[in-house]
Amino acid sequence: MDVTALGVDPRDFSRRLLAHKVAATPMTGWGGDVAARHVRLVFNNEPVERLRLLGDRVRAALDDVS
Repeated sequence: MDVTALGVDPRDFSRRLLAHKVAATPMTGWGGDVAARHVRLVFNNEPVERLRLLGDRVRAALDDVS
């Protein structure tokens, strides 16, 4: 997820996501300038029940930014 338009550092946004129970990795140091704008979400082993909550949790973290 590219967080450039949010005007927030990927490390900061990763912390905001974690506060809403979403684990994310800031991609700082992974592939130069393009990667450094992103946070990485991994959800391949998550049950569908938990994935259903993801949208609401990410929106809540986005609300914290604005």
